[in-house]
Amino acid sequence: MTRIIQISLIMVSLWVLGGYSGFSQEIVAEFELVDEGAAGINVPVTVILKSGIIAQGSAYQLFEVDGSEKTKVSSQIRYGESDELSWVFKSNGYGIRNYIMTVAKRGNNIPIMSSNINDTTIIISKNQKPILHYRHALLPPPFGKGDKWARSGFIHPLLSPSGEVLTWAQPPDHFHHVGLWNPWTRVSWQGHNTDFWNLGDEQGTVRFKNIIGTESGAVFSEFRVVQDHVAFLKETPETVVMTEEWIIRVWNISEGYFLDFTSIITNVTNDTVSLDAYRYGGGLGFRATERWNNTNSEVLTSEGKTWKDGDATRADWCRVSGDLNGTETGLLFMSDPGNFDSPQPMRIWPIDSNGGIGHQYFEFTPIREKAWILESGKSYSQRYRVWVQEGGMEPETADAAWQAYSNYPDIKISYINLP
Repeated sequence: MTRIIQISLIMVSLWVLGGYSGFSQEIVAEFELVDEGAAGINVPVTVILKSGIIAQGSAYQLFEVDGSEKTKVSSQIRYGESDELSWVFKSNGYGIRNYIMTVAKRGNNIPIMSSNINDTTIIISKNQKPILHYRHALLPPPFGKGDKWARSGFIHPLLSPSGEVLTWAQPPDHFHHVGLWNPWTRVSWQGHNTDFWNLGDEQGTVRFKNIIGTESGAVFSEFRVVQDHVAFLKETPETVVMTEEWIIRVWNISEGYFLDFTSIITNVTNDTVSLDAYRYGGGLGFRATERWNNTNSEVLTSEGKTWKDGDATRADWCRVSGDLNGTETGLLFMSDPGNFDSPQPMRIWPIDSNGGIGHQYFEFTPIREKAWILESGKSYSQRYRVWVQEGGMEPETADAAWQAYSNYPDIKISYINLP
């Protein structure tokens, strides 16, 4: 699930923060954050709050404190078994940053980041402008094609900050490609071999099951869903081999948006499941807009590899970018260092794919070189961040973004005993 930074808890008395003039009677908590990132990089953070310190339904405000200066900071509380406070800061590149959380008056503001559900789709919007669609209903097959090509449980369309479509679902060359998704191609279990990706072989599919919940607010929007990996067998019509929880969180930043993608997959059989080694499968797959080809788009990895030589290599990040209406638009795919077989290998289509056109397909492929064995009843996580933005990006900026993603800042939190 969404990564939570490690925090140190220190109980203090009210007088400790009495120096914050005008705030001392309303302060709930103080945060001390170590900023070691690259200057200018957006860094989302989430901390778990002490149980009982806040009341559901109450309002709170976060401030950054620098000497006598106090600046309001957009923040968001997610209530649950453990309440969480989230915000985004832009790194200064050095030093200690201090924040205070105070009781505030409740307003009726429309969330900047929102999740809404309709009959077919969950839509995440920024300032009421859609940027991501998750398909929970079956997408019908292309006209004239069989029902085997129908599919649910994927992201399409994914949109640029200005509203340009970045993904492609059911392209005529690969009907089973569906925007942004993560199917497993070769899976061995209980003597069976199932392909959950190539729908034309009719061995299996991935299917939306249910919605766990959604979140909206000033800082992020999120939805959590469950999907089934369903095998088609002669002896039994359908068998669920694995369940998968998707946690999709989209962060509000000034330069586009961050999409945090978490997949938690569980082996629900009574034996081991092998995600067999193959050049495709798992991770995070991206079929780019049909408007990108080898004349107007490019690939660059953290190791300096390009479209021509990046396939089958490993990387911490890979940026896929291209021209859309005269604007360079890019997706920076970042892989969590804790992922299986990290830094993960990649599948990058040849630059002359599809008869020389050169359409873009990218995927982090954790099982490219070795199988991943899932024990019965156990769950396994994969995490990725995608930075969607418009304008160019230097390799140094991409590397700094990955460093910020993979090395969370240390935060100390002090609670105030309210009367």
